[in-house]
Amino acid sequence: MDRATRDSDFYIEDGNIVLVADSEKDQCAVLFRLHKSILMKHSTVFADMFSMPSPPNVEKYDNVPLVKMAGDDADALRDFMKLLYNPECISTVLNANDFPMKLLGPCKMARKYQVDWIRNMAVERLQKSWPSTVLGWQEFAEEENAQVMRAIQGYPDPRWDDPTSPPRVLPEPVSSILLARECDVTTVLPLAFLDLLQRLPEPDPMDQYDEYYKKADLDLLPADDWRRLFRARERMAAWFRYYPSSPPSDLRPCLSGKSCEAIVYRIWLKFGNQLGVCGDILRISLQEHEMENMCAACKSRLEAEVGTLQGEFLRELPNFFC
Repeated sequence: MDRATRDSDFYIEDGNIVLVADSEKDQCAVLFRLHKSILMKHSTVFADMFSMPSPPNVEKYDNVPLVKMAGDDADALRDFMKLLYNPECISTVLNANDFPMKLLGPCKMARKYQVDWIRNMAVERLQKSWPSTVLGWQEFAEEENAQVMRAIQGYPDPRWDDPTSPPRVLPEPVSSILLARECDVTTVLPLAFLDLLQRLPEPDPMDQYDEYYKKADLDLLPADDWRRLFRARERMAAWFRYYPSSPPSDLRPCLSGKSCEAIVYRIWLKFGNQLGVCGDILRISLQEHEMENMCAACKSRLEAEVGTLQGEFLRELPNFFC
């Protein structure tokens, strides 16, 4: 690129090295004037690079050596330098709802230049952000639904109105998938794909509540992952169709005189419909009012069967999205 500009944040006057990277977004080269000592402290690659004496004919800019960062994006380099130069910003990045996108560029740079602590930090944050149990999914679903109802109804609720205690939300799934791949966090991939299945429908202009539900950044999703999502829906449907107890056979017949069998079928149909609509049966839980006309024995067995169903579904996730 012929046009070049100095970075507004990281062109430091007393720096002793200039790195130049291309910005596809701005269609120009961006110059970063930095300190070798800081780069060498964090990166073994930079340490090896700068430990060698500069040749007499080294290219210079503004009287210091110039290094062209081939293949590096200027925005990613800037975000990378923010973490190296300003450690106080790390907590802000980690606590942001869009932390996967904020860390994606730095993690690409960290892999290339062997800055392990950045990748380790991203791995730990990803793993903590995605629930790995049925109970964890249901807790997130309850908080998400409560937040939506608060926004729709406008009822005051200290959980959502107190800025010091913000609601827990799942990270944006597409950027989580990209970051998990970049950091080799394979356990997060099926969890993020599962959440993405719920975000797929396009906005419905006829649905007055549609704006309150979180959307996914679908423009970033690779074509192979679209195909993976479509195959997963088919695999889930087949899995549920041939599930060994679908519906639980040991609940029939019930001799209590109550409507146990009909309720079992109705609840099992609800799970099947949920799976067909959004591909997720982890976010729904049995409600007391649904089972109020069941005998105690059938109710207990149904709760156990549903728990087993959801546990098996969670264990099958990697196979659905492979």
